[in-house]
Parts: sequence; structure tokens; C-alpha cells
Amino acid sequence: MLVLTFRIGKYIYGLEARTVAEVVPPTVYKELPRSPDYVKGLFNYRGRVTPVVDLSMLAMDIPCASRMSTRTVIIDLAEIDENSKREEHFLGLLAENITETLKIADSDFEDAGLEILGAPWLGRVARVNGSMLQLLKPHKLLTEELRMALFSADGDIFPPGAQE
Repeated sequence: MLVLTFRIGKYIYGLEARTVAEVVPPTVYKELPRSPDYVKGLFNYRGRVTPVVDLSMLAMDIPCASRMSTRTVIIDLAEIDENSKREEHFLGLLAENITETLKIADSDFEDAGLEILGAPWLGRVARVNGSMLQLLKPHKLLTEELRMALFSADGDIFPPGAQE
């Protein structure tokens, strides 16, 4: 499988490239008052209001550093509704050191051996170039409460009644 790699602190993580819609430079985000600290804000991605999660803040309570290699990875948390219609739900992931993709055999990954309740988004691990690379589970990055707040049933970014 092809894996897009990045760093959170000194550790290497990855996303399966097939889950990535695009990698874009950081931009100006509209902050969301009273949202969790790891929610960077909202931005306009190809005409769609898109939330952005700071992966470093989510994992380590330290914001992503502003570097040349810091980027926003756009993933589509698409869902199929009852009419078999594909609902696009883009999510931006702000991460550091997004500089390469690696081909890693699926068989090289193994279960981490433990599941951390506060981090259900952590996935399988593989040994790569003397380091451990851990996959993220994109669909587990948002709590159900935050998912409901950001992606309402009608596909709007805000829940009913919350618009200006």
C-alpha cells in the first residue's frame, strides 16, 4: 500500500494514500469558539467549508509548528446515505513534515497490541527504516459528538439552527 507519512513530535505516522484527496499548504482558518483545542478551525476547500484538525494538538497537546513541510491533508470521510448517494464530508488534517510517500506491504503492518481509549484513531504499526510507523484511522479522528456538530444530516457543515 502507498502511505503518506508525517510526524507528530518525533514519531512517524501515516495515512493510506487512497484516503487522501489532496495535500494543500496551510491557510487562514476561521476559529470555532468553544471547540476542542485540536480543532484548528474552518477553511474553504474547493468551495466547501471544511473543518481542520491539528494532529499534533490532538495527540500531544502541542500545536503544529509552522514549517515549510507543514501541510493540510484533505481526506474525505464520505458516507453512503439510504438512497446509495455518496455524501462528501471533507476533513483537513494539519500535520508536520509531510514530505514523502512510502510503499509498504500490508503484511508488514501488525496490530499495536493495545488500544488506547482516548486515541481510537491509532492503527497498525510497521517497522520502516529502523523506526516505527503507525497508521491513523481517519474515520476515528472525530468524536461522534464533534462529527454531529460539524456534519449535520443535511450535509451542511453546521447543525440545524446554528447558522447565522
